Amino acid sequence: MTDSPSRARRVLIVSANPLFREGLRKLYAERWGEQSATVAMLTSLEEALPALETRPDLVIVDYDDKAINREVFMKRFVDGEAPMQVMLVSLGESGQVVVYDRRTLTFAQAEDWLNNPWTE
Repeated sequence: MTDSPSRARRVLIVSANPLFREGLRKLYAERWGEQSATVAMLTSLEEALPALETRPDLVIVDYDDKAINREVFMKRFVDGEAPMQVMLVSLGESGQVVVYDRRTLTFAQAEDWLNNPWTE
């Protein structure tokens, strides 16, 4: 993932709830403005898994959606190699957002992280 200010952040939104999908899209677009690019708004796990191969920067998943098997989705996320973040958002548990960040580190970066994983 590049931190270039001119590059749009590519996002996938996955939820069977159309109001939730649209609300997330609007929040993301308002927050990031010209740096946001919604790649797709998907409604099922069957659509989401192949879409991970498009290498989005961020995937926002409706944590409460019963149509999305979180275990299968997270296994695919963990097994992948491209840098990506996944955000699990819950309507039922307001205030609860879980973010996973998959990135590749050099040996030196990994060593630094192992020495103190709680620093930025």
